[in-house]
Amino acid sequence: MHSRTELNHIKGKYAQKYAQEIDDWSALLLAEVEENFERIKAEVDQTVDAIDKAAAAIKSNQRPVHFSDRKQAFYYGLAQSLPWSVVAIVLSILFSWLISTDEEYRERLRIVEAYENAPAYRLLMQNGEIVQDERGNFLKLRPQGKKGDVLIGQEYILDKKSKEMLIPLGRK
Repeated sequence: MHSRTELNHIKGKYAQKYAQEIDDWSALLLAEVEENFERIKAEVDQTVDAIDKAAAAIKSNQRPVHFSDRKQAFYYGLAQSLPWSVVAIVLSILFSWLISTDEEYRERLRIVEAYENAPAYRLLMQNGEIVQDERGNFLKLRPQGKKGDVLIGQEYILDKKSKEMLIPLGRK
């Protein structure tokens, strides 16, 4: 709260400046406004000082570069951005490769999980030869050359009794 002396001082200052007298309430309001104004002015001064210090720090960290022509400026910019560009390109290629590899792996995993006997076809898939013509894709096999050991994925056995073609998938 303001004392009577302070209010009289404010009223006198106002009368001197504007040549008009004011009542106690007006003097009290002027005192509050002046008090708030001083507080806000102090905060603004602190903010301006902080901005000036930050600007000085930024200016001290800058290193001006001058070029004699546009070509020199272009090469400088290229040298500044090229390493980061190469890193970004390599990372994006690596990322896309990882995603595609993961998708292929998931697809193969789905096939193996969907067909219980898929692992039994492993040797056939490794050694078999696929041929393609206008009718589609075919597994190319030849009859077993001599009795005994059969080449998995390359030969078949013809059972003459049951008239069935037997394609070996592995050995026991």
